[in-house]
Amino acid sequence: MTPIQSAARAEIQNRWQAGLRISEATPNPVQSYGPQRVTYMDLLRVAYGYLRAGWLWLERKRTQQLSSRRLRLADTISLGEKRSVSIVQVDGAQYLIGCSSGSVQLLAVLDKQDAETARRADKERTS
Repeated sequence: MTPIQSAARAEIQNRWQAGLRISEATPNPVQSYGPQRVTYMDLLRVAYGYLRAGWLWLERKRTQQLSSRRLRLADTISLGEKRSVSIVQVDGAQYLIGCSSGSVQLLAVLDKQDAETARRADKERTS
């Protein structure tokens, strides 16, 4: 090897070593500011957040639908073949109706006091 080649090689080695020292002292900008490593638990947390938000939205919609209904079936008792008696609530008022295969008839208009009395009597009978 000639002295010029050895001097050039020494120069290249010095530059290389200086570059290594500089890169060791300063962090790699790609590593420090690049995308972070996403773990499996992070993905589960995000999925859980979306599922919970969706569930809360469905609950809110369901309560809005239930509260906006004017007509509600409170209770039904079957009397046999295609016959039943039902309590229907409309805007807070309760009606006792009888249903058969060919007709529906209003049997009585129930007051709120009558309904509460009936509930208390039913609880006393069962206890």
